[in-house]
Amino acid sequence: MAYNRKIKVNELDFLTIRENLKNYLSGLDEFTDFNFEGSGISIMLDLLAYVTHYQGFYNNMIANEMFLDSAIKRTSVVSHAKLMGYTPSSASSSTMTVDITISDADESTTVLTKHSNFTAVKDGTRYNFTNEDAETFEVLVADSTKIVRGVVLREGSWRSASFIVDSNADSQRFIIPEANVDTSTLEIRVQKSTTDSDGYADVWTKVSDITQLTSTSKVYYLQEIENGTYEIYFGDGILGTKLDDDNIITIDYLVTNGRAANNIGFQDSTSSKSVTSSNSSIIDITVVSPSSGGGGKESLTSIKYNAPKTFQSQNRSVTINDYKTFISQNYGTANDVFVWGGENNDPPEYGKVFISVKPTGGSVLSQEEKLSLQNLLKTQNIVSIVPEVVDPNYIYLKIKTDVSYNPDETTKTLKDIGILVNSQIMAYSVVELEKFDRNFRHSKFVKNLDDSDTSVLGNDTSIIMQKRIEPVVGEARTYTIKFENSLYHPHDGHMSIINTSAFSYIKSDGTFTTALIDDDGYGTLRIYEVIGGVKNIINSNIGTVNYTKGILSLKDFMPSGVQGTILKIDAVPTNKDILSERNGILQIDSSDSESVTVNVVAYKPYNMTSSSISSTVSSSDTSGSGGGY
Repeated sequence: MAYNRKIKVNELDFLTIRENLKNYLSGLDEFTDFNFEGSGISIMLDLLAYVTHYQGFYNNMIANEMFLDSAIKRTSVVSHAKLMGYTPSSASSSTMTVDITISDADESTTVLTKHSNFTAVKDGTRYNFTNEDAETFEVLVADSTKIVRGVVLREGSWRSASFIVDSNADSQRFIIPEANVDTSTLEIRVQKSTTDSDGYADVWTKVSDITQLTSTSKVYYLQEIENGTYEIYFGDGILGTKLDDDNIITIDYLVTNGRAANNIGFQDSTSSKSVTSSNSSIIDITVVSPSSGGGGKESLTSIKYNAPKTFQSQNRSVTINDYKTFISQNYGTANDVFVWGGENNDPPEYGKVFISVKPTGGSVLSQEEKLSLQNLLKTQNIVSIVPEVVDPNYIYLKIKTDVSYNPDETTKTLKDIGILVNSQIMAYSVVELEKFDRNFRHSKFVKNLDDSDTSVLGNDTSIIMQKRIEPVVGEARTYTIKFENSLYHPHDGHMSIINTSAFSYIKSDGTFTTALIDDDGYGTLRIYEVIGGVKNIINSNIGTVNYTKGILSLKDFMPSGVQGTILKIDAVPTNKDILSERNGILQIDSSDSESVTVNVVAYKPYNMTSSSISSTVSSSDTSGSGGGY
């Protein structure tokens, strides 16, 4: 038997495998004159190629799942993370803060009981909210009503599961049956037996540092398992208390809808309240802080990123990445985190570390959330370092673009093109901006607009930066506004590049007027009013502007009223690229109709008599129902 060919084993494609097998067999003496395509052996070749291809694919997938970086299945990723001591975060419930008022007809009512039920409706869907702890009412007005302030309500429904410990059951596991549990709400108790309630009053805690454990520590361990649910397990008598036969384990937990329940209550008014209760004694529920912080389970990408970082940090916070990893793992409301040392602050503050958090479903953390996070960080960092949580520095971008398109190359109307361009703008904001350390690149942005449709010929786009502050009405205060980018100032005396939204202001003669702020081209801010189309300066020096550093300083600024509580300050940047320094976040506000203006012009190349019809679409007109067409 003569072998004049060798089998090639470096191919995984089905057809190539089949061809290699055929070439190998045709080189054998026994098959010299054999017709491989016209006989039953063709079916055998298909079968062999299929088995080889299937086995190769299977082995490749198995190999991928053996490593964290290449694993695709969640069970594999979670398993690899477990080896590093990392537990992926669960779904997180949305929380809101409310004030609750009751009628005091029943004078015995002094406490809002734990786990009282409240409901709220969003987009036609009803969500349950509940308080974790009991709250005490205080008398409000002449003993006729009582109020409890600052009640934190969590979205979700409380559930309970219980188990009897049986050491003879080798496969016994303590599994929480629901997958959408918020594990931060777990309350676990262990009582001695069904007839002895000893121990039930003690709430066991989740293990955070095994070096602090003893044989009597009442702690539990938590892990995500195969089907996305969570399993509780306990100590072995060395690292935590070991359970005995007949012990009763009771687990109370909150099942949540995650981010779906965010942003409830932000449109509440005196006549329209979003939160209600079936308790007839409750006469008013006022939302102090709208619901926010709801989120889903940690994504595979996040687990792959955070697990190695957590392993490296070894349960302490020293480097910037240590802080970021710790917050990402232990603070479920964090959508994005930025950390910098005090030595890099402006101005420098040595001995501090600054943390800025963009929460899920909101823009900034409440004061209570900041204090809670700071206290949490103090348990992890070096004693001599003081953590300070600060708000993100939001810089809003206002887009104005003139788009020309050739109507002969599309069946779309002016309106359609405008909506396509607008959608492209908002998509750019979501994908490329709205997180820390992301910059606005003008060339990439305008290319996206040109790619909105094949009929688009080009665009002329300008960018304005906007900051927003909430000035205190009726009180003179100093405000520092940082754009973190240089402002356009080609020479002294140049036209104003600063302008604000309108506000109410008291002039020196005691009369009220509607005023605005601009700069004089020399670095001084001033307040003015417009009468009959003419600008009249009211206060020629209300502050300064540093064009190079992009910093505005308002001194003794005291408006008598601000529409919507927000004062918007626009500035023209020097460069077309806008950078986000430190904790800056750039974004295009889709809820503000003035954020995006798209002017569409129909133009036919080489036709000097082409149509000059144009239309405008704003950022709020993405459904095609807006005006102007």
